[in-house]
Amino acid sequence: MKKMILAALVAVASLSANAQVWVGGEVGFSAGKTTFDGNKQGTGSNFSFLPEIGYTLNDKFDIAVGIGFTHFNGNGDDYLDFNYKDSYSDGYIPYINKNAFILNPYVRYKFINAGDFTFFVDGGFAYKYIHISGVEDNGNAWELGFKPGIAYGISDKVSLVAHVGKLGYDFGKVGKTKTNEFSLGIANNISFGAYVSF
Repeated sequence: MKKMILAALVAVASLSANAQVWVGGEVGFSAGKTTFDGNKQGTGSNFSFLPEIGYTLNDKFDIAVGIGFTHFNGNGDDYLDFNYKDSYSDGYIPYINKNAFILNPYVRYKFINAGDFTFFVDGGFAYKYIHISGVEDNGNAWELGFKPGIAYGISDKVSLVAHVGKLGYDFGKVGKTKTNEFSLGIANNISFGAYVSF
């Protein structure tokens, strides 16, 4: 038993010797509108803030978790990711004001290092707890997938990071309304952030 404990301590110590803690995160904003024959059909805007803390295990792998929130407001079916009509007594959506808490643990695999650039892919899941103003039921959403990205080292301690694209599966539920979505794309899945290592 003592040998097992000693071996575990040696393993943890050797892992910690190569480890490095980093903090950072991403901030995002998007806004848009849809028109038909010159008439506005819907508008929407979204703000997200996702701080992260991570742990560099070795040259290939990091583990990290992001905890943050998003805020969305808008109207029109083109800017809704749930069909909320069942939640309103008259079936009409006058305006959507949505806030969501996000928990996002993941593992990062760094597969190419080229000078100051590092190419990687993040694999993990995200959970969102969603509150929509005027809707009695709160929502829950889950995401499972992979997000490729690139990091550029400004210095030994600071890096700029961009995620481009996503391969994943999303599931959401608000009241009796459920959504399921498989996604593979680039255009709507681009984000930018910065990280500082210690």
